[in-house]
Amino acid sequence: MAILRLVNGEDVTVKLSVADTVAAVSVMQGSDGFVELPTDDGPLHVRPAHIVAVLEEAGKKTAGFRAAGA
Repeated sequence: MAILRLVNGEDVTVKLSVADTVAAVSVMQGSDGFVELPTDDGPLHVRPAHIVAVLEEAGKKTAGFRAAGA
């Protein structure tokens, strides 16, 4: 599972790996459209420009960080 760090300072956990999350967000980068990502509370609709970073869930042995912006 991956954690999205948003521009408003909020963190949201999504039910995708870091690589899958970055790939899903990359498809919509550069547009004003929304990406739908699965969470435990249902789908999350977020604009890629509002994602600051994609982090790997802290419960794992390795920590990952990827910048989602251009």
